[in-house]
Amino acid sequence: MRIISCLVEDHNIAFVVMAALMCIAGSIVSATLFRRTLTEGGTSRVHWCFLSAVTAGAATWATHFIAMLGYQPNAPVTLDGVLTVVSALIAVAGIGLGLILASVQLPRFAPLIGGSTIGLSIGAMHYVGMFAYRVDGIVQWDWRYVIASLVVAMACSIYALRLLRDDAGHHRSWQAGAVLALAIVGLHFAGMAGFSVSAMEGYSQGPDSEAFAAMAAAIGMVALLIIGTGVSTYLLERRTSTEGESRIAHIAMHDALTNIANRHQFTDALHSQCAALGDEGAPFALMMVDLDRFKPINDTLGHPVGDQVLQRIARRLRIAVRDHDMVARIGGDEFAVIAFDAMERGTVTAIAERIIEILARPMVINGNVIELSGSVGVAIAPQHGATPEALIQHADIALYSAKNNGRDTYRVFEPMLMETIKRRRSLEAALRRACMRDEFTIVYQPVFSSVNDEITAAEALLRWTCPDHGEIPPSEFIPIAEELGLVSRIGADVLRQACSDAAAWPETIDLAVNVSPVQLLDPRLPQMVAQALADSGLAPERLELEITETALLNNDEAALRTLTQIRKLGVSISLDDFGTGYSSLSYLHRFPISRIKIDKSFIQRVPGDSGSVSIVRAITQLGSSLNMQITAEGIETESQLAFIREQGCDHVQGFLTGRPIASADFLARTGKRVVVNA
Repeated sequence: MRIISCLVEDHNIAFVVMAALMCIAGSIVSATLFRRTLTEGGTSRVHWCFLSAVTAGAATWATHFIAMLGYQPNAPVTLDGVLTVVSALIAVAGIGLGLILASVQLPRFAPLIGGSTIGLSIGAMHYVGMFAYRVDGIVQWDWRYVIASLVVAMACSIYALRLLRDDAGHHRSWQAGAVLALAIVGLHFAGMAGFSVSAMEGYSQGPDSEAFAAMAAAIGMVALLIIGTGVSTYLLERRTSTEGESRIAHIAMHDALTNIANRHQFTDALHSQCAALGDEGAPFALMMVDLDRFKPINDTLGHPVGDQVLQRIARRLRIAVRDHDMVARIGGDEFAVIAFDAMERGTVTAIAERIIEILARPMVINGNVIELSGSVGVAIAPQHGATPEALIQHADIALYSAKNNGRDTYRVFEPMLMETIKRRRSLEAALRRACMRDEFTIVYQPVFSSVNDEITAAEALLRWTCPDHGEIPPSEFIPIAEELGLVSRIGADVLRQACSDAAAWPETIDLAVNVSPVQLLDPRLPQMVAQALADSGLAPERLELEITETALLNNDEAALRTLTQIRKLGVSISLDDFGTGYSSLSYLHRFPISRIKIDKSFIQRVPGDSGSVSIVRAITQLGSSLNMQITAEGIETESQLAFIREQGCDHVQGFLTGRPIASADFLARTGKRVVVNA
């Protein structure tokens, strides 16, 4: 066959091998760059098209030129420099144009048009280069091989582009590179098979092999540098792109503040674990973690400190759990833990206990000692559910139970907790209806002078009878009202009604009304008090508002501003449940407090408990030294009353002296002297 004989007999094998290596390397790199060009869009496609065209053009031209230098015509040979350069430019420009045409949104025709252009460009480069190959002899062309060479180049180029437009995988680049190499090699040697030279008499000297070898080596080195530049650019861009994608993936799956898993990653992991349960996957535990008393940190120390607290909490959670467990931040101060392969309940509870312990450790930030705690709700799969929704619901129910049981603890889900949640939801709905229908009632508990047993005041107490659940104690429905944002409305109604009732009492009897911590932080409270006094006609000095130490702890600066405004109205302030909260003598000094009410938990243990006796005596002496009134509440026995009188408390209150009664009953009683021993 003419093509094989041309390859074996008319070419220097060393040059052919060099050209083949150049062709293979260049074709694979070119195919890779072609694929990138076809997949890009906008200005990026132009940049990649230019790089692809230069790299592929240089590789194709170098393959052709090295192989051409290896041709042995047995006649003197010279090269036309201008046409040689022009042939290289044709390769670059033609391949670039072909790539642009192959990039159009015509899946059926784009490879045909672009591939034909690239094939013709390779052919044009080859034959222009052959015209630059000046042989001192008679040159003859067999047009059959010329046409065949162009057909091979075009067909292979079209097929290569079809492979590259296929999204089957990166192995297509290797396949397309092989086909592209076939296009270059096939065109060159088919074209050279149609080229023959007859030496003229007197000109038998062949080409200068040493000079051509040096030239081929130089061309090969330059072409390899160009190809290497293309490879380097591609790899650098690929690495940058991969790093960028990794950063984006990290950002998408991690919390920006704490750098632990975010809600998205947590949800994916939870769905995967639940799906694996159906394939006999290992049991696991879901833990919902909520920080206790985090909001006051943001309010008093600022959000930057709060952010640092959250970052430390995240690190502590990572320490508390096992290495392969997942810790995620799913909300402001809400975290979640997926304990993988948690086969034993003891393993789960041990992790929960470590979380509770490590979160309770104090931390120092910017000179501030911060003490927090955490509550944890635990649900175990598949025991407590096999779907993400069920596990999250049950873990939340357990968390709610933990927070309602004093916080700083954990609870594992139990079916009975569902009843607690159902009751809670029912009470929430009923409480909203009660606010709209004004279903609350007010009773009054008398307060007596410990000296003469006369009624000196009455404390207004709120009562609610739920149509579905019966009488609900204030200790249960008031916290719900606070969470629902209803307590300010309820408190305003109570204040208005109590002032109206007290206006009908004798002027010697005062009124005490409780104010919740949420109300105290409401800047409208002074206006509500003033309006209630104005509407009822009650003298301001007859009204006393009772606050707790917890209310002062939440935001003492805001509380101080509110209480100062109320005190300017002439209304008195008393500190209720003293001794049970975060007792601080600074409260008594800084706030306009005129009365201390000793909590009933101390009164009910006297005189038998020496510790309670000491506390009651200390509070009584403290109030006396600060010129404050002292009230002992919760008196239920004669011995308690006798002890309180001995300590010099000003007023007493409790079931022994008088139970809470309706407004009409209290009004009927106010005109009589009450003997508490009767």
